[in-house]
Amino acid sequence: MPPTQPTHGQFALTNGDPLNCHSYLSGYISLLLRAEPYPTSRFGSQCMQPNNIMGIENICELAARMLFSAVEWARNIPFFPDLQITDQVALLRLTWSELFVLNAAQCSMPLHVAPLLAAAGLHASPMSADRVVAFMDHIRIFQEQVEKLKALHVDSAEYSCLKAIVLFTS
Repeated sequence: MPPTQPTHGQFALTNGDPLNCHSYLSGYISLLLRAEPYPTSRFGSQCMQPNNIMGIENICELAARMLFSAVEWARNIPFFPDLQITDQVALLRLTWSELFVLNAAQCSMPLHVAPLLAAAGLHASPMSADRVVAFMDHIRIFQEQVEKLKALHVDSAEYSCLKAIVLFTS
């Protein structure tokens, strides 16, 4: 295919030119960043109560917003809307948990939220002792992953690239 101007869902081929490759990547990253449905600072600030403590309802709302944000972001990035809807759904089903972890770290989700979210899950459906232990282990792993990502001080462009890699690698 001959080089073309990038349009929504399409990108110019680089023809091996390193300078053209840089602008291609910069343009793609810009589109990934613009696809974010709303600023990550809005996640936490809207769910905090006046005394800086989050209630169960607010935590569930925050989790729902992060999942919704991942879907909205995917719908707005290059190439994803060009896929068949069944493929879009399949990709989101395979990667929703990784996208959730990335969004949780990106919005600086308070880590004390995870045990409360776990408590909400346990309250919603009673589980056997073995399942509770496994469930709490998943919460611990979630917290560790979010802490590690926060420690890396990843910026918005890097988060967008990580999310694209997660989404399209499966």
